[in-house]
Amino acid sequence: MQILAIPKKKRIHSVAFSPSGRDLAAACGDGKIRVWDTTTGDIRHIGSLEEESYGSAITFVSDHSIVIAANGLLHWDMAANEWTQAIRVARSTSQLALSPDGRFLAEVDEIHSTDSPGSGLDIHDIVNWKGTLLQEDIHDTSGGVAFSSDGGWLATSHIVRVGQKERTLGVQFGRYLTNEYDYVVRIRESPSYRTVRSIPGWGQGVRFLAFSPDGNTLAGTAGPRLRIWDLLGDRELAVQKRGSRHFQGLAFTIDGRYLATVSNDTTVRMWDARTWNETSTFEWKIGRLLNIAIAPDGMRAAAGSDKGQIVIWDLDE
Repeated sequence: MQILAIPKKKRIHSVAFSPSGRDLAAACGDGKIRVWDTTTGDIRHIGSLEEESYGSAITFVSDHSIVIAANGLLHWDMAANEWTQAIRVARSTSQLALSPDGRFLAEVDEIHSTDSPGSGLDIHDIVNWKGTLLQEDIHDTSGGVAFSSDGGWLATSHIVRVGQKERTLGVQFGRYLTNEYDYVVRIRESPSYRTVRSIPGWGQGVRFLAFSPDGNTLAGTAGPRLRIWDLLGDRELAVQKRGSRHFQGLAFTIDGRYLATVSNDTTVRMWDARTWNETSTFEWKIGRLLNIAIAPDGMRAAAGSDKGQIVIWDLDE
């Protein structure tokens, strides 16, 4: 087990392993992007954003470069220490997913009603940063986005306005109308990104999604609920809830045997992908855990906290 830390106990917004698994990058609450060599625990690179960006998402596109969602999309060539403004359109909060071949980057807004501003889903070609023309079902995303391991599918989550309902606020104030929503996950085929299936009934906005390594199962979190969907049988396999704390991240182990989740507390929970029962927990006591990542070799995992600390541990512990 290894603990990495930043000054002033600022929160860790996101963590990501490099493709080789040697380095770990973190978007930190002090406006810095830090990259550690996990074999030594030493910082290899530190990059500063122009202004502090809360909730910045990051992803490696190679061992030597990172894309950061902060006031648009920034590309950082760490070897040359060069920053490029890849996309200038800024979003209030974004999540990113890189296609398995490293060519395309999916970016989504995280909105909380269909009246909120936001452009929804965008697909960027990271070679020239040109966008893919998307035709349908791309608006009102709620944050969840994931590619399947073969790149054939992209899952995105959305808020759908389904009508209005009349409510009463006492005799004095009378009746009024409120919007009603459904929360859906859309499964899209690549490279057209046309929706081929929708999974409704999540109850709340879906913030995190993950495909199993074989692509047959989709896991998603909606508030305090974890939902598992069998894509082959088009049926729900399980719904789990542990208390009232909202899930903050999830990731399948590389062998597909377990799903790891963090839930805004100090614990990482491991779920058996055969029974969907909780099988073990890791109590790291570094603060409330806000994100999780698993190394490409499947041997280690990392989680960042609201106290400026990151824990890296062996998954066979």
